[in-house]
Amino acid sequence: MQLGWIDFSQEDRKKVLDVINLLQEPGAVDEIGIGLIRDAFANLFFPGTSTVQTIAKYFLIVPYILKEATEGRYGNDLGHILRRIDQEEKVCGIRLMQNCPGEEGIIGRRVLPNGWVARKPSDIYWNGIRTYGICTQDLTIPDLLKASLALKAQPPAAGIGNPGDAATDEKGDDADAGREIAAQLFSVPDDYYSDWRSALSVRLTKSEAVFLREKIETNTSSSLLCYLLKNNVDVERYDSFEALYADLCDALPNELRRTMELACAFNRLVYAARVRYNYVLSSGQNEEAASEWTYVEGNIPYMTAVDIDDLMKTLDIENFRLRRFLTNFKTALRGGDLQAADDILIHREIEIKTRSRAKLCRRDDFSNDTWIGGRWLDYRFSSAKRLISDIYQGEERFRVQNQ
Repeated sequence: MQLGWIDFSQEDRKKVLDVINLLQEPGAVDEIGIGLIRDAFANLFFPGTSTVQTIAKYFLIVPYILKEATEGRYGNDLGHILRRIDQEEKVCGIRLMQNCPGEEGIIGRRVLPNGWVARKPSDIYWNGIRTYGICTQDLTIPDLLKASLALKAQPPAAGIGNPGDAATDEKGDDADAGREIAAQLFSVPDDYYSDWRSALSVRLTKSEAVFLREKIETNTSSSLLCYLLKNNVDVERYDSFEALYADLCDALPNELRRTMELACAFNRLVYAARVRYNYVLSSGQNEEAASEWTYVEGNIPYMTAVDIDDLMKTLDIENFRLRRFLTNFKTALRGGDLQAADDILIHREIEIKTRSRAKLCRRDDFSNDTWIGGRWLDYRFSSAKRLISDIYQGEERFRVQNQ
């Protein structure tokens, strides 16, 4: 399938790329339209994260570059500034590859140094940078730059001094004004004020790790992400969201425990639906789906224990069709009416895709050993694990060096 669009601004283009990228994200395939709930839980538990984020270092590289831009180092023409930001991000990618050969998580590593990516680090990390308070304004990058340019264009307040010094001091005054504006727009660790490019690495420095931890804990205080950091939880021990909950549930604050329990219950219902979806798609011939369905069918009360009304209320989601699908599918399974459950799945896919695109209406197009869609939800726990582990490693490296 080929897609085409007309964009009228960089922001329009970014929105389209976000949608296209979502379709390509691992685990984001959603044949039955539950992404609204999945993402709502993910935003509660791990705000500021995305499944396409790679290393925590970009939470600092992007603000470093943008702070330079708002200080006036890239000039005063918006178009030129945006191109320069793009160039600087690419140069940082090349330097990361040179300084950290073989390291995973460098954006653009498959196309650098000759090419560059359509979705840049600033696109991928910008929401997190704002969420964690590293940027103090809830604006798009172009609007933030426009605001900084407008502020710098304002005449300075009159001051006491020798009028003859005005021409000499003009550039210095502009530079001072740029630094003042940038300081209001961005909060960054001390590494910025040295030559942060000189030893650029995918690893966080000690001050970067401490800074990022403090920002997350301060600005997402009710989140699971904050809880894991504040309690120094070894996230690498857990291979799933449910395993994390099972181990921590007794120690969690009441509201966080309740929300995680609800997310796990929803996860089980979604898994039952995804297994049954693949069973129906293959007419029962997919061995993995058949085996998993045997497990699901033997544990129907447990797999369908989620309270749909509580779920929708907790997440503040008003979506009649989604509520109806979940309620009817749960009811059909609990009543042992598998034909009704299958019909509900087929109707749901048609409802969100149209009949011509619904895979369950084109079963002959797929081999019986193909698994379509995801399995268990992890609510971006995998992305959060990398972020948390990078922070721990930055802090630990400092402790080891000073022992």
